[in-house]
Amino acid sequence: MHQLRRSVFRERLGWDVTVVNGLELDQFDLPDAHYLVHTALDGRVNACTRLLPTTGPYLLADVFPELVDGEMPCAHDIWESTRFCADQATAPANIAAVLMAGMLEFGQFTGLRAYVSVSDIRMEPIMRRAGWNPIRLGKTMETGTDTAAAEWLEVSSEYLARVRKRAGATGSLIANLAELRQERVAA
Repeated sequence: MHQLRRSVFRERLGWDVTVVNGLELDQFDLPDAHYLVHTALDGRVNACTRLLPTTGPYLLADVFPELVDGEMPCAHDIWESTRFCADQATAPANIAAVLMAGMLEFGQFTGLRAYVSVSDIRMEPIMRRAGWNPIRLGKTMETGTDTAAAEWLEVSSEYLARVRKRAGATGSLIANLAELRQERVAA
């Protein structure tokens, strides 16, 4: 996953990100982070996103606060999605919808109200095509490599159904959701 992030963010997009031993890592790869990964048939990660609670350090609040007009989101039921990426050569054509459906499944499972995200504005039409409705939280900002915006993405069973349909999924996309249920019961 961290190799894919290096390949996408450093090599393809030219972002100034930290790479250690071939792995893209940042200060938000924290113990509280959860990762959704999609693998190819050979087991290689070909798409991923990072999910992080907004009650601790997170990218939007700590690096891009100027993208939010008004109060910065900070609640147990609002998480952030960042480092959303895919390998253009090996990921399925519908990978954006697949990852977003996974985000919605995780969100429903954990009782989230919404996600926030910092992304290039080119992601907004992709989110809409996948069946989600991003709402901008403020103005945009030129970063030197893209135009960044902060989005609010509501978590609901309606969005989950719509995005699953666009992803072509008939059931759960998170393979280890049963494990997460058991961990939750044990805790």
